[in-house]
Amino acid sequence: MSALIAIPTHERASLLRHCLSTVAELALPPGSEIVVFDDASPTLDVPVLLREAGLPARCRRSAMRVGPSQTSCAIWRHFLEGDHQHLLILDSDMIANRSAVMDGLRLRDSFGGLISLYNSRNHPGVPDGEDRLAKRTVGNAGTLWTRPLAELVMAELGSDPGILNVDDAYSTLFGLRNVPIVTFERSRVQHLGIVGTNNRYFGAMEHGLFFRPDSERQSLAIVAVYDELMSRQQHYVRPPRQSLSPAAKLARWLSRTT
Repeated sequence: MSALIAIPTHERASLLRHCLSTVAELALPPGSEIVVFDDASPTLDVPVLLREAGLPARCRRSAMRVGPSQTSCAIWRHFLEGDHQHLLILDSDMIANRSAVMDGLRLRDSFGGLISLYNSRNHPGVPDGEDRLAKRTVGNAGTLWTRPLAELVMAELGSDPGILNVDDAYSTLFGLRNVPIVTFERSRVQHLGIVGTNNRYFGAMEHGLFFRPDSERQSLAIVAVYDELMSRQQHYVRPPRQSLSPAAKLARWLSRTT
């Protein structure tokens, strides 16, 4: 049963290049398709990057910037309008094991809920079998969908253009509908981005736990980003706490009590 590999992006050419390099190595079921969803990037030339990666993939470009949540909705709509039975959402600042999709589909044979190939350190879980964790919430990156799950999300959330964090919304929805969520304990995909909401300081960076590269391209991508991070350490150091004088402390206390 074929899968759609959807890669949402906005700019981030260097990271997308790493992503596409590893996507080109993915083992996929027959009839699968790879589509990049460009959220109106001003300078990103996706067709050039696809040619560099040697990928027979397509690009769908939004006419105007809509943001991550509405891009996700566009991905689910495209998925439901097609014939693929499975959907993997792989952010453009991620790389994937060659076996990632097939590992997820093997788990799908015995599990009907939402599967994430990404064990984020930001979303704790509890053991749920060998190499599996049950979680209450996940981020959208690295999630593996079936058509019924995508239909449920679009029916309940897809008509609300004001949703800012659609992954939080559908995690809550799945909790109310008793739809289980599991991840692999050993991440099959890894996050490379070091700039963004979850990456202001070194100790708070988004990271997929226990990821093991299974190709040279994945290892080279990790080395490149690690080198960039360590070359700019000063940008990720939490600023020192400001020391207040006794008078300033008294003024702050008085402002809170009046």
